Amino acid sequence: MKNADRLRPATPADLDALVELENTVFVQPAYEPMARRQFRWHIGNPRAALVVCEQGGRVVGYALGLARAGSRYMRFYSLAVLPDVQGGAVGRRLFEAIEQAAAARGLGVITEVRADNDRLHQRYLGLGYVEFERKPDYYPDGCAAIRMKRPFSAS
Repeated sequence: MKNADRLRPATPADLDALVELENTVFVQPAYEPMARRQFRWHIGNPRAALVVCEQGGRVVGYALGLARAGSRYMRFYSLAVLPDVQGGAVGRRLFEAIEQAAAARGLGVITEVRADNDRLHQRYLGLGYVEFERKPDYYPDGCAAIRMKRPFSAS
């Protein structure tokens, strides 16, 4: 199988690829890309789940989930997929990997979506997420956020 996807936890050896990926995907003024030191921190953070997707030995995407001490939820923090790989299943598989990491810890998942991103909002609703809060002026460009959650279910 040519270019088979492989999901795995990020390692320090992935830092260059993660920074390059972040700076390629998050180029709009509304986003502030994560810095190398932030990725380094998340790789070693026991409360983080940082998963990369490799195709043919190249990191083509990542997803990051963060859990606060004592919280019942893991926050889905970030997901990036290289433009030449977008439109396939990489993003979905990375998102599912964060959900699985949360479930393995007995946690639900919280995420936020831009209020002007109806497509993603509908996708989350279809996955069983429910809206629990709207935050006006959340993003740097003034767009509101819709916060959504899905509790962990052992069923």
